[in-house]
Parts: sequence; C-alpha cells; structure tokens
Amino acid sequence: MRVTENESPRHTALRAVEISLSDNREENAAPEILEAAVRAFEESGYERASIQHIAELAGTSKSLVTYYFPTKQTLASAVINLAYPGGVFMGSPRAASDPIDAIVWVAKHVTTNVLYSPLARVAIKLGEEVSGDKGFGGRLSGWYVRLTDYLEEARQKRLISPNVDPTVEAKFLLCGIVGLVAVAMETGSRLSLIDDAVQITRDRLAFLRTTGSS
Repeated sequence: MRVTENESPRHTALRAVEISLSDNREENAAPEILEAAVRAFEESGYERASIQHIAELAGTSKSLVTYYFPTKQTLASAVINLAYPGGVFMGSPRAASDPIDAIVWVAKHVTTNVLYSPLARVAIKLGEEVSGDKGFGGRLSGWYVRLTDYLEEARQKRLISPNVDPTVEAKFLLCGIVGLVAVAMETGSRLSLIDDAVQITRDRLAFLRTTGSS
C-alpha cells in the first residue's frame, strides 16, 4: 500500500508540532492580552475600549480573552496590578547605595515611567476610573514607605539634619512628584517632567541638609 503525503510519519509529526505550538500560544496568551489591553485603554480609554478590540490587538479570540479575564473590569484590574509589582508603582529594586541618590532616583524613576511607559500612564487613569482612587497619590504608598526609609537612613548617616522628621518629609517629597505628574497628565505637557521632578527633589534635600524640616 502506498503511503500518501498526508499519511506520512513526517507529515504527522509536523502536524503534532503545529498543534502543540498552537496550544502553547493559547496557554501563554495572558501576557499578550494584557499588552493589547494597555494599548486599547490608552488609545480609547476604559469606557470605549472593548473586549473584541482587545482580542483583535492580541491576535486572538474574544472567547480566549474572556477565558482569562471574564469582564473588562477584571482585565483592567490585572493591568493595574501589573504596574504595581510588590505593591510599588512601577516598582524596582533600590538603584543607589547612597540614600540621597536613592531619593533622587525615585523622582526620576516614577516620572520616567509616566513619560515613556504606556503601562504606567494607563494604570494611573484606570486607578481612578476602575478602582475609584481619588488621585494618583494614593497609589504611591509603596514609594512613600521607601522614601521614609531612605530619609531615616540619611538622617542616621548625618547626610541631612537630625531634626528632620522622615515621615513628614517623605510626604512633601512625594507630593512634589505627584503634583508634577498630575499637571503633566492633565495638560499633556510632559517634556520637562523628569527634570522638574529631579530639581524639586534636589532642592528639598539641599534644604534638609542645612536647616531641617520646616
């Protein structure tokens, strides 16, 4: 009996590989869906973005999207959580050993992500639209804890005045960053966002080195 091409062992093996790859793509579709959701939410906003459009951007089916994320709200919540690794907005390990440098880095890191990361911008907006957060500041509590720790370390090392209250000054520093981000998001004027955040942070730290908190 002559074996046809479709019945050949080689063809059967290739088909098995294709099926396996297809299954794997479906199993690993969640990251692609989340990436597509970020694009859709930034382009259209939460209310106008649809599951169907997100599926098209992800190159998958609507049913697969809803398999992973049953509703648009659960998908939006997943996007928000993606932007808060370890509960810290666009969190990252400490980047500088010196506590003063670490504080300046926080200002630069947060604003750089707002400027260049669609995920960061979308997470801020979704926090208000989906989670009901009143302002961006509430979502930065993780950075507040870090800033407090860095200030306490700086005080112990005599890099700032011993009269400084780290818990108070961390709020001031964070408010400066949050205020600049809010203005940039509202006006769309973001060109100087990073430089402005770094400057006001450095200015406040320079004040703390000499006179302590006001």
